Amino acid sequence: MRCQTSLLASVLLSFLMAACASAPVIVEEAPPPPVEPASPLDGYRAIVADQERIEVRGASPTPQSFSAAGPTGFVSGAPDGSAVVLSKGGSLVAVSSEDGVITLLSEGSEDRVYTGAWSTDGMRFHFGYFVPAADGTGAGGSETGIDTWDRRADEVRSVGCSASKSVLAEVPGGSLIVRNEESLYEVEAIGCETIRSVDARKLHHVSASPDGRHLAYILRELVYNREKRAYEPDSTLYIESTTGSDPIKVIGDRYAPRNLSWRPDGSELLYDVAPPDDGLQRAVSVYTVADGRSTYVIPPAASSAVTHPSMAPGGRHIVYQRTSTDGGMDWQVKTSGATFSQSLPMPEVPVTGMYWVDADTLIVATEETSYLLSLAAATPILTDLENQVVWLWPQN
Repeated sequence: MRCQTSLLASVLLSFLMAACASAPVIVEEAPPPPVEPASPLDGYRAIVADQERIEVRGASPTPQSFSAAGPTGFVSGAPDGSAVVLSKGGSLVAVSSEDGVITLLSEGSEDRVYTGAWSTDGMRFHFGYFVPAADGTGAGGSETGIDTWDRRADEVRSVGCSASKSVLAEVPGGSLIVRNEESLYEVEAIGCETIRSVDARKLHHVSASPDGRHLAYILRELVYNREKRAYEPDSTLYIESTTGSDPIKVIGDRYAPRNLSWRPDGSELLYDVAPPDDGLQRAVSVYTVADGRSTYVIPPAASSAVTHPSMAPGGRHIVYQRTSTDGGMDWQVKTSGATFSQSLPMPEVPVTGMYWVDADTLIVATEETSYLLSLAAATPILTDLENQVVWLWPQN
């Protein structure tokens, strides 16, 4: 009887073991980690700003940052793309595109307005500042006048020029064009010895070409009208060589030239005009330095006025503002080879600035954020960068 019991137990145990062996094994798997959404800044090295600081992302494993309160003001990229100089609050800093290193060039009160110009090889940056006043550029300015950041020596040195506050250009040969409220000077870059000077009180919207070879400006003065026997204001656009040649008249007051803008290589000057007897309409003209001629690039249209032109590096695109007779406003692009201009997608809030990143790309800034506007495809694409982006470089 004991043997039967033992046999029955063995059979039962074998059955249970077989049943257990065939039962499915349930293993709880850990949920996959959440996928981070792609950032619109992926693939770029970026200078990002907020109210308290700037930060350089993507240039090194650890983002570089600099504390400075206040709005971003002056922004200027080196001709070779290797660095950017920008002002934030009262500070002027330089940012290297290669490693994101931030160099403080100058600092002071938040109301400083900086100006500056690069050498053509990008190895020197000359700068000055002023504090705005109701009657002009104000009584501020550096005690030493104009300074130069020498990138090879990694130092800031004084040029001198204590009477000047603004830098317009470094001209071929290395001298500088600087100015104050009353005069414009060409000076030596070391010691600030004056080479020549010009009364600048009648020169408005003075703009130096990016290559430092030419100055464009609107001369405002009173001209005697013999028919009316009275003096009338005249605003004429001139261009002249920075070596001191006689000014060349581009277009006269009859066309009311405004909004000067250089092609990035300095070979052409864009401006908008009011064709005579066309009421409120405006068109865009381009002056070509090599042949000394102006032509329409955006001809007059009966239904709109076009203003504020800006040409891309390489000259393929011209972006401009269009205002229709019914008061509507948009931004358009005219692309080489295209028959018609094209309307651009833009933020619904006011645009505070635009910077060309490359021949087909713009940063569009607003008070809250920045956008990337790509003109490379047939249809322009606007991307919210979700940050206040000051500058972008593609990743190597």
